[in-house]
Amino acid sequence: MSDIASRVLRRHSRFSDEDDEIEQRGGRSRDQGRKPRGRQREDDDEDDDAAAAREERNLQKRERQAREKEARESKAAEKKARQEEEKHQLKLPQFISVSTLAQTLGERYESFVRRLERLGYDDIFPGKVLNSETSGMIAMEYDYDPVFEPANEADERDLKARPEPEDKQNLPARPPVVTIMGHVDHGKTTILDYLRKSSVAAGEAGGITQHIGAFSVPLASSGKTITFLDTPGHAAFLAMRQRGANVTDIVILVVAADDSVKPQTLEALKHAQAAKVPIIVAINKIDKPEADLQRVKQDLARHGVEIEDFGGETQVVPVSGKTGEGMDMLEENIVTLSEILDHRAETDGRVEGWVLEAATKKLGRVATVLVRRGTLKTGSVIVAGRSWARVRSLHNEAGQAVESAGPGIPVEVDGWRDQPIAGDEVLEAPTEQKATDVVEYRVEKVEREKTAVDMEVINETRKAEQAKREKERAAQRASKYAAYSDLFETAADAGDNDAPAESQEEQSSGPKSVPFIIKADVSGSAEAVSAYILSISSPLIMPRILKSGVGSINPSDVELADAARGHIVAFNLPPDESIKGAAEAKGVKVLENNVIYRVLDDVKAVLEDMLPPVVTQRVLGEAEIGQAFEIGIGGRKKMKIAGCKVRNGVVGKNHRVRVMRGGEKIYDGTIHSLKNVKKDVQEMRKGTECGMGFDDWELFEVGDQVQTYEEVSERRKL
Repeated sequence: MSDIASRVLRRHSRFSDEDDEIEQRGGRSRDQGRKPRGRQREDDDEDDDAAAAREERNLQKRERQAREKEARESKAAEKKARQEEEKHQLKLPQFISVSTLAQTLGERYESFVRRLERLGYDDIFPGKVLNSETSGMIAMEYDYDPVFEPANEADERDLKARPEPEDKQNLPARPPVVTIMGHVDHGKTTILDYLRKSSVAAGEAGGITQHIGAFSVPLASSGKTITFLDTPGHAAFLAMRQRGANVTDIVILVVAADDSVKPQTLEALKHAQAAKVPIIVAINKIDKPEADLQRVKQDLARHGVEIEDFGGETQVVPVSGKTGEGMDMLEENIVTLSEILDHRAETDGRVEGWVLEAATKKLGRVATVLVRRGTLKTGSVIVAGRSWARVRSLHNEAGQAVESAGPGIPVEVDGWRDQPIAGDEVLEAPTEQKATDVVEYRVEKVEREKTAVDMEVINETRKAEQAKREKERAAQRASKYAAYSDLFETAADAGDNDAPAESQEEQSSGPKSVPFIIKADVSGSAEAVSAYILSISSPLIMPRILKSGVGSINPSDVELADAARGHIVAFNLPPDESIKGAAEAKGVKVLENNVIYRVLDDVKAVLEDMLPPVVTQRVLGEAEIGQAFEIGIGGRKKMKIAGCKVRNGVVGKNHRVRVMRGGEKIYDGTIHSLKNVKKDVQEMRKGTECGMGFDDWELFEVGDQVQTYEEVSERRKL
């Protein structure tokens, strides 16, 4: 028993030892897992920082989401507002007709007109043209916001010259541009001919310079290159001379020593002074015996030219273009003045210049361009007025091809899409697309300006056409009922008879207009001829330029002249017999000439042929009625006769006669019967007595004055 108990106790103790061992191991492991108190505090802080970072990230995310939501809502609101604004915007052109505006606003024309009348707009008809101000106000009445051409469209689409640099000291020098000006036949071209050692005058029609000649020559005395412009001296080329003065640096005013100051001399002087250009006076033809230098100087001083001899600054050089006397001094003065003025310009950058002349040649359209800034090269894209060109070739005054032209150099440019006009500013474009856009914008601008000027005329014309159409429709409606009623027939006949009378009255009012088509070899001549022709007018007749262009006459010109019943003026063009024959077949006159004086005479002759003759009345005789009596003319018929005494001249049977009473004309007709003591006579002279019977008139009285006269028809002169 004791053995069993001891074994049980030992077994229990073994289990107890195992439990103690397990407990000890667990205690050691707990002791090992337990951290120090300081380190546990650090871990707690790290947990707090992580939680704060998470909270901050969440807050930033919520804020970002809120901002994005706000931006989306703002963008949507802006889009909606823009859509609303665009919905109420109405794009309108500068000029629009009433009917087109009604369609644009989506209104029926009848209701649209009624509303306009309520708003105070009167005289409304479908074709009436409204300007931007009026159409904009009408659009706002319909709650639209009118949108017209942007104010900065010119800056965006057009080309402008670059601003001038403030400091030009470091820029390269350029040749000065010298213009020869003066009265006709004072020797301008002869002086220029001497300077460039070539015969220019021999090639000009009638000895008169017809075009602006531009060329650059190195002077023999100094070797300095000078660009000369030769402006024509004739009064018809006023516009060409003005252009010459506007692009020049120095003006040489040529005055003939034997003719002194003339009207065109003063005109040239005025242009030069207006352009603020320094002047050198060249007194030409000093080789003539009748030359009077002192008289010329006094005349110049009297007209405001402050010459050096009288204490002024204007140089006066006596020269002879024929013998060459004084030409060295003139060259020296030109060079000295150009060095003082010190003209400089950039050779880089975009090209700027002026069109001096334009013409159509075998190669196509060409223009003489004077480069102002930059360097013009083959392949450059340039714009001049409403035309542009990619330069195909450049030629100097001698016709030689050149690769480039710098400032102050004139060259002939080939490659124009349309004919430029003399005086247009030349500007280089970066691309052909830009050049095309610039030209389109300028054409649109000109059309808008022309529409603005012609708006009233257009409205009046359209109003008259509208009234005419309404009248025709009324006549047509009346004619439909003519078969049913004589009343309608009478009304229709009256309406038909009134229309031609009114049309005839309209045609007879105002001066008669005669159309002309001008064709010339160069644009400057065409412009001058047009201005010259338009200066010819009278209260009865006036010329109208239907078309003015450069180049030979083509069939379309003949067709246009035939349709308009006009005439063609061909100035300085080679004759074309085929075109001339076609024109004659259609009854179109072709006035060909190469001197502008004769062109004027030809045009005057055409206008005078179309003028009504001048009818004058010449009194042939005078008589006084002293008695009235009756004579029998068969059966019971009687005729009242005026017994007259011839006071002056001759009275004759069938003469035109007027009877005056108290200074007023009471009868104008013919003498039907003339008798002397019952004998029929053909005429009675001063101091004789006779009996007169008037054609269908017997209301004369004793004391009336009788005058016989004849009507003389003469050709009317302009």
